[in-house]
Amino acid sequence: MRPLFPTAGPAPAASVPGVPVGHWLLAVSPVVVLLLLVLWGRLPMWVNAVVTVAWASLVAWSSFGAGTATVLVGLGKGAWVGVWILYVIGPALLVHHLASSVGMTALGRVLAGILPTRTENVLLLAWVLPSFIQGVSGFGTPIAVAAPLLVALGVGRTRAVALPLVGYHWAVGFGSMGSSFYMGALTAHLDGSETAEYAAAAALALGVNCLLSGLLVALMSGGRSALREAWPMLVTVGPAMALVQAAVVRVEPGIGALCGGAAGVAVVFLLRRLRGGSAPAPEARDEVVPEERGRARAAVVPYVLLAAVALAVFLPPPVRAWAKGHLLLGPSFPATSAADGVRTAAVDTYNPIAVVGHPGTFLLVACLGSVLVWRWGGRWPHGSWGPVWRGALRQLRKSSPSVVLLASVAGVLVDSGMVTTVARGAAAAAGSAYPAVAPLVGALGSFVTGSTTSSNALFSALQAEVATLTGAPRADLLAGQLAGGNIGNSLAPVVIVLGLSAVGGDRSSAGRVLRTTLLPAAVLLAATVAVTSAVVALHA
Repeated sequence: MRPLFPTAGPAPAASVPGVPVGHWLLAVSPVVVLLLLVLWGRLPMWVNAVVTVAWASLVAWSSFGAGTATVLVGLGKGAWVGVWILYVIGPALLVHHLASSVGMTALGRVLAGILPTRTENVLLLAWVLPSFIQGVSGFGTPIAVAAPLLVALGVGRTRAVALPLVGYHWAVGFGSMGSSFYMGALTAHLDGSETAEYAAAAALALGVNCLLSGLLVALMSGGRSALREAWPMLVTVGPAMALVQAAVVRVEPGIGALCGGAAGVAVVFLLRRLRGGSAPAPEARDEVVPEERGRARAAVVPYVLLAAVALAVFLPPPVRAWAKGHLLLGPSFPATSAADGVRTAAVDTYNPIAVVGHPGTFLLVACLGSVLVWRWGGRWPHGSWGPVWRGALRQLRKSSPSVVLLASVAGVLVDSGMVTTVARGAAAAAGSAYPAVAPLVGALGSFVTGSTTSSNALFSALQAEVATLTGAPRADLLAGQLAGGNIGNSLAPVVIVLGLSAVGGDRSSAGRVLRTTLLPAAVLLAATVAVTSAVVALHA
């Protein structure tokens, strides 16, 4: 096996090209503007996004040599990414309204009694379930599914979005059939052995954060007393999910999160059986009548069908390859350029929607299948469609402008070279301490784009380049990038808006959600920095 480090030893920090401080501050300024506006919480998200788009475009044009064509192409690319995301949001809202119309409240009452304490049931909905869903259908779907269930359990809307954002983040790296992981490996041009090292290193960092996220969700739910309530679940479910994922990714990274989340669900029901059928939590001690159980079973039908459809498409390799490679919809964009030699190649089909392999399609199929099941069971009377689709459409209209505009910000930052400038400046400033910076770069990318996959597309080649310059193992820096990207995803305004759209949050809710997740995310990011730095030092 090749050595993890070159025999010549680490190169000096001066090997990394520097960036003038003023130039770096200009590059990072749109992210700072967006963050401050969201934290302020006084303006609707779409206004925050308009201000940020305008500022990013102005800085790109005036200071980064991005002409009008480059800015417009960047805006167009971002807008298309927004459309891609809306194809998840719209069907997810439809699923939520369908389930609500037949028994979401009843489902919340039933779920409150699966395990003996409220905290454990919150952990089930905010930590375990969304992690499993991320394995089969990511891109914000776990938040859109879990947040309404938590509201039905009695959790407030802000916390119902914040809890799963913290709880499921660890599953993003190997979720969506490994799309984020493979993006990193392909962009960094890793060979077979390096890809295996990358998977192992990433599984270690994400496993640590899996355990931490359970603790943090419990603390967010009820403080230290919640830890006393939930310790049986924390010491069994967390290790099961982390260890199963770590074992599976050594064979097939694409199903790591799926198997890890499934292991968590299995352990939850094993715990319930070992306890002889849990006594209900205090808030669920009122008797649940048979009719209510029937409504609860009806409400879970869309989520069961969603998992079944996604598994049927993604697990068989031939079906997965066909779904991802056929019936692709996407616009074409010309080549563009900016200052400092930044070039963006022309593309014929940009970020295509694979009609058969897109999460939005899975959600729509789950919707239609659910209606058929309910109609067959007598739970879907004629005339039920009108209120459902009108309610979903109203919420979609509220979130659509923000999603498209925020994604457009990312398009401008990427095509103008501003994102690369920020990352290079951080690498030059950190020097030999760069392993501690790698997760921060990943978090920046996913915060801006709302996607760990996009963050890896932006920064994985840079991480590999810095690894070569500084003598750090490429696999370890890329693992830090991946884990950091997952955490930034938990803070991304696009993802927060997606979650809020599923529960009908008001215009100031995005700021409240972000403020709620900031401290847990900081703890997770600190842990990732520590793990990445320790692994690099160990390999040295």
